[in-house]
Amino acid sequence: MKKRFLFGKNWFFEDFLPSESPTFTWGVIPEKTIYSGKSKYQKFEIFDTKEFGRIFTLDGLTQLSTKHEFIYHEMLVQPAMFYYWVRNKKSPEKVLIIGGGDGGVLREVLKHPIKEVFLVDIDKKVIDVSKKYLPSVSAGSFSDKRLKIRNEDAINFVRRYKNYFDVIIDDLTDPTGPSLALWQTGFYKDILHALSKKGIATFQTAYLRERFAKRTRKKLKKVFPYFKVHKAFVGCFPFDEHTFSLGSNNVDFNKTTAKEIKDKFKKLRIKTRYYSPEIHFASAVFPKEI
Repeated sequence: MKKRFLFGKNWFFEDFLPSESPTFTWGVIPEKTIYSGKSKYQKFEIFDTKEFGRIFTLDGLTQLSTKHEFIYHEMLVQPAMFYYWVRNKKSPEKVLIIGGGDGGVLREVLKHPIKEVFLVDIDKKVIDVSKKYLPSVSAGSFSDKRLKIRNEDAINFVRRYKNYFDVIIDDLTDPTGPSLALWQTGFYKDILHALSKKGIATFQTAYLRERFAKRTRKKLKKVFPYFKVHKAFVGCFPFDEHTFSLGSNNVDFNKTTAKEIKDKFKKLRIKTRYYSPEIHFASAVFPKEI
């Protein structure tokens, strides 16, 4: 773990992305190191903190905290699932998770009566480490019989499918290391082709005002005929609101009404801690400067 001595304490400070400003970052005092190690692809750090619970980092970049992960995972998954329910008048059946080795997205997906879910994460160690040291995140979802895990390059996997998945969830690490190639326009086009006729893709697109995040949302808007952005503040990503972008070839997100989402949410009785029909619409309201 990269630590720096400050104010008489050993602090963890998050590393910088190559494309972003190196003039500021955020830090926290680790209370206890839970795990430190490497895989073929990246370096792992898991440590306990007083304010954030257990924090998981890859290559010095924060992936989640157990105190805040439910906000991120619910907002990445639930808007897309409910858009699909309402616009198609039925449940998504086939779901693909790209990345997501910690199991948080999988947990949220399995709240719905889907038939099949693939989780494609190139680094098997992310899954193994998360199962052992972050069990509350997946909440037992890795044992679900509907799950099929593939530890391979997501680019090759997605290209094997056409008009197949009802919902594709892109839960990537920041654009560095093994995920860098998955932040490109070509991959977004492959995802579009892998979607069923009225399928929906949802992407974690980082901070609202971050340079690479803005570029990513512009790429997505060019690829997908229908495009929508939602946002939420996630405490372990403290610089700005986090964005969640949705795309589809045939689903007009703006035709979805509050009554439709509210009625479906009430009928399904899905338990969430952050997402709600009210949050669904409030999270899509942006200030004029954006």
